[in-house]
Amino acid sequence: MANVKEKKNVTGDSWPPKPEEYLYIPNIIDYLRVVALIYAMMGHTATIEGDWHFVTWYSVSYLLDAVDGVAARYFNQCSKLGYYLDMIIDRISSSLALYKASVRVPNVLFSITLLALIVLVEILAHAVVMYFSEVLKVHQKDMGGDFQIVKLYLGSKLGLGFGCICYEAMLLAIILNAPTIVVLLFLPGFAFRAAANLVRLWACANLKKKDP
Repeated sequence: MANVKEKKNVTGDSWPPKPEEYLYIPNIIDYLRVVALIYAMMGHTATIEGDWHFVTWYSVSYLLDAVDGVAARYFNQCSKLGYYLDMIIDRISSSLALYKASVRVPNVLFSITLLALIVLVEILAHAVVMYFSEVLKVHQKDMGGDFQIVKLYLGSKLGLGFGCICYEAMLLAIILNAPTIVVLLFLPGFAFRAAANLVRLWACANLKKKDP
């Protein structure tokens, strides 16, 4: 989904994690997300049953992702460990969906684009933004915050939800070989999220060039 900082406020900066943090309820939910993703990949590939198996358990993991932030705030168990767990699992989750969708689309160029997004958006853009935020302590507004598309994406729950839900829904629609009209329905939101993250990557690259 989205960057974790937009979903959960980290109340402490303790690292390495305290032993009790490993058993925080939201972190246990994240462990269950990993189990669901592993089980999703265990279905038979290249079959309708296998595709539905993947989409079902992938969706379970995605729904758990919506729950962990709520649990963290409700139980006052926000932590640095939870922040990193959520970010890493999100990236693995979306990368799996992008890969599965890339082998389903008949258009080679579209397939290559989906694979490229694994590297550019899910790995590079999010890693760079995390590095600038966590290590260099760069403010979020300096990482593309002046661009309207980033404001729309991160500035409200509506923009964030629209981008994230469409991003995942389009990939799952492709995996299930849904009618083209269904895929096109989610394409604007998919492109919106991808573009917003690429703009943040571009902004960070420009900030790096300014460093002495």
